[in-house]
Amino acid sequence: MEKKNRILAILYRLYSGNEVSVTELSEEYQVARKSISRDISIIRSFLAEHRELVGNVELMYDRKKRSYVLSAGKGIRAKELLVILKILLGSRVFKKDELRSMTDNLTVYSSHADQKLFRDFWKNEMEYYCQVHTEGCLDLYDTVWRLEECIKEGRSIEITYKKLNGKVVERWIYPIAVTFSSFYFYLLACRGDVENSAVIYYRMDRIAEIHERKERIPIEIEERRRLERAKVYNQKMFMGQPMKIRFLYTGPSVGAILDKFPTASVFCQHEEAAEITAVVEYSRGTIMELLSQGSWVKVLAPKQLLDDMQTEIRKMEKIYDDSI
Repeated sequence: MEKKNRILAILYRLYSGNEVSVTELSEEYQVARKSISRDISIIRSFLAEHRELVGNVELMYDRKKRSYVLSAGKGIRAKELLVILKILLGSRVFKKDELRSMTDNLTVYSSHADQKLFRDFWKNEMEYYCQVHTEGCLDLYDTVWRLEECIKEGRSIEITYKKLNGKVVERWIYPIAVTFSSFYFYLLACRGDVENSAVIYYRMDRIAEIHERKERIPIEIEERRRLERAKVYNQKMFMGQPMKIRFLYTGPSVGAILDKFPTASVFCQHEEAAEITAVVEYSRGTIMELLSQGSWVKVLAPKQLLDDMQTEIRKMEKIYDDSI
């Protein structure tokens, strides 16, 4: 076998997750051990000089086994990758073929054994995977990338947007941030034609067109960061005004309710309930989040929230009373 073909064969074995021994290869190819050692040196140099092609891959020597093996170095470990894939599946935002493509790309440098594990994992998970309904106006990857570039460079844009009621509108906006929440990607932006516009949330799968404008975002960096923090106070991507709320929680997991409200903290711990305070961007989303906890939550303040909760509960009671 020619030297170049022998080197390619050794490299293929390494990429397949196999260990290679200088002694065994020397016997297999009927060449001197020094020849195999030179082959290994060529492979090591190739990996080091072509990071853009092979990624963060290292050729490692195991002294105990006296063999070489490819290692991902400080890249993503198989255990870390499995967790990432679980998160991607849980988001339910991607199509099956998109998930398959990401899985293949992420696992390309995994060992042969790990690749088999991921194939089995994929087969089991896809049997019950169900993507959420999206409008699917634009390619998700291109849209996220393009919007992040506009945000970084401070460019304003004009979008064609399909509202919840089906109406299509044109909007001139200043993009502030891209975020993900409850199965959807959102663009946080301010209206360019409205003075002192509040942050508005646009569901990205409803954006049909994006056109960049010459106008730069007339918002200072610190102000943009302040506006971006609005997503911390928001529930279910409904727009609203800042409000400090207080409620009692009697459910089994205080940690779970604190996770629902990122700014929340336990104000006072009673014997059978926790008194919790949080700063929210008050909207219908706040009411929906609190109602999702059922009888475990009792709102204490402010009065506006208490009144709105009572009104919503009465509406719900009427719906069920009328159906009996």
